[in-house]
Amino acid sequence: MADAPIPSVVAMLVCDQVITEQVTNKKSLIGVFENFNSLKFPANIPRLAIYVKLADAVGDYLFKMRIVKLKDESLIAEIGIQAHIESADAYSELALNMEGVPIPEPGKYEFQLYFGESYLHRVTMLANLAQLPQGGPEWPRKK
Repeated sequence: MADAPIPSVVAMLVCDQVITEQVTNKKSLIGVFENFNSLKFPANIPRLAIYVKLADAVGDYLFKMRIVKLKDESLIAEIGIQAHIESADAYSELALNMEGVPIPEPGKYEFQLYFGESYLHRVTMLANLAQLPQGGPEWPRKK
């Protein structure tokens, strides 16, 4: 891992799920989003995935994904991702599917990707306190 070159991040997205097709190894990103709405906090995101596309990577890697609340830069979670990348001639992809990601309060959160102590890239998500729909003239229905 010490000999592996530091890769460049070409794309990094938050979505509900990343599905990898077994025969072609193609990735399908399901439900790409940047806002999470909840009726109450603290909340858990039932399903969340991070997709990362890398360039200039070859060798063995131990990546680190950090989830940080930006308001006070507190660490929510940290996940290690091991990868073996055969060739730097093609792009490489990482898919991290998670369940029950804790979101303590409304605000902006950052998913930060590191290789060792080298910061590679980030993507943000805004957690919002959702309101129940108030409805239009049909709500509530009058008798």
